[in-house]
Amino acid sequence: MTPAEYRAALEEVGLTLSSASKFFQTDERTTRRWASDDDRKDVPRAVAMTLRLMAKYGLSPNDVTLMMHEAEAAQDAGG
Repeated sequence: MTPAEYRAALEEVGLTLSSASKFFQTDERTTRRWASDDDRKDVPRAVAMTLRLMAKYGLSPNDVTLMMHEAEAAQDAGG
């Protein structure tokens, strides 16, 4: 995912650079770097995959956070 694709994906799923840093548990400098056309590196694969899946299935950041909490609770409960 290129920086331009990253910016478009954030907009599509309703994330700003600031909220993306919280969502992906990174600092704002990192999310700004991923969005920068000056950066020659692509967005990390896990971040790109998450954004693409969110867009494809119409999942909001809150939906994904809730799903993660449910999965963690099930794992903690031994299931």
